[in-house]
Amino acid sequence: MSRQYRSHDSDRHELDVPIVFTVAIALGLTAAVYGALIPFEDSYLETLLAERGFTQYIAIFLAGMVVAFTLLKLFKLQWEMHTLRYNWLPTSFSLEYPQGDAVATLQQNLANSRSLLAVRCSRVLAAYMHSGTRKAAAELALDDASFYTTASESSYTFPRILVWAIPLMGFIGTVVGISDAVTGFSQFLQEAGEIERIKEGIAQVTTGLSVAFDTTLLALLLSVVVMVPLVLVERFEARLLLAIDVYINDRLLPRLNEPGEKIDDTIVHRAVNRAFDERLPNAEILVEPAETYARQAAKLLAEQFVVEVKKVRDVTEELLEQTAQLTEKLAGDRTQFLQAFEQQQQTSHQAMKTLVHQIQSTQQDLMAEMQAGNAQVSEGLSDRTRQLSDRLHQAATVLEQRIAALEHYAAQVSEVRELQQSLQHTLQTLTETAQLQKVLLGVQDQLAQLNPTLQQMQRPRKIVLFEQDT
Repeated sequence: MSRQYRSHDSDRHELDVPIVFTVAIALGLTAAVYGALIPFEDSYLETLLAERGFTQYIAIFLAGMVVAFTLLKLFKLQWEMHTLRYNWLPTSFSLEYPQGDAVATLQQNLANSRSLLAVRCSRVLAAYMHSGTRKAAAELALDDASFYTTASESSYTFPRILVWAIPLMGFIGTVVGISDAVTGFSQFLQEAGEIERIKEGIAQVTTGLSVAFDTTLLALLLSVVVMVPLVLVERFEARLLLAIDVYINDRLLPRLNEPGEKIDDTIVHRAVNRAFDERLPNAEILVEPAETYARQAAKLLAEQFVVEVKKVRDVTEELLEQTAQLTEKLAGDRTQFLQAFEQQQQTSHQAMKTLVHQIQSTQQDLMAEMQAGNAQVSEGLSDRTRQLSDRLHQAATVLEQRIAALEHYAAQVSEVRELQQSLQHTLQTLTETAQLQKVLLGVQDQLAQLNPTLQQMQRPRKIVLFEQDT
């Protein structure tokens, strides 16, 4: 029996959540979130989750781990709370004899169950069987309660770290975004001479600031969303452990027997019979002298009966006194047990208050640091903006001068074009004039050739008329 008791005592992880399942579910939730963003392409939600740096993916994964831990823990606690309705300690089993078959059978049945309540009851019964006293079983129940309370508090350390890590990832994203914005602003100041470079620099600065504020927004939102269910599940687990402790204290421990606190009726009956046999005379001996010794026997019987009645009364008074002592002891044990539970509950409540205060202080410190950082960034951006405005004003002045020069150049180009057209027209006119000159020269040549003929025609002519016979 003690070997089995020790084996159960070394394995107390009924409410633990496997980290492998938590990571697997977190990966699935992260993939589901980004898969659900496919229909919302080019939306603000898709930009917030997928286009604001690597910290967004890490924050979603950490939040998924906290959600997975909370869901797995909630399922376990709901099943354990449901098992409180079962009748694990039937009244047909007598628990007065630690070495009895009924106690061994009940302890074995409870040990084979997967319920936390059944396993804890089996450990209490194993201690009762091993020690034979109710006091040892009550001490084990109290130690079990302290162990599970401590284990419950320590099991929430990892998800609390994840909840604290989510705002830190947002702060890291803020630093990265502001760094990108400052870098882009520096490059923008170096290349502020061209309009396209100015547009690209302003876009890079605004993108870096968007990354900074969007990462902080997502991280704070996720931390609040996952922290509230985690605290509620932790309170639910504390209520479950308290209900199990009350169940063991009210339904199991009072049924256990304490040696020396109760006298068996069979022993009393045997003692009375033995006293009658020793004190009363034998009936066969009294047959012959019945008449002689009848009165003496009756008197002796009466005296012995009175003595035995006194003995029985003394035994009864002693039994009542022991019963009263047992009642007082039970009341004291119950009071001590309840006081211990109240102290544990107060300690848990104080620890919860301390944790909430620490979380609030951490959030206030983070908000103060973020506000201080934002104020510094705002002042730096204001100075940079004023410098940028001056640079832009200078660039605009230079640009206006260049535009005026370009307009002047355009007017000159227009005049050149008009002059070119005039030259082309003049050239065309000259070309036509050259062709006319060539024609006149040809006519002059022809006239020069005709001049001898004309001179001959100007001479006097003699006309002779003659007839010809046909």
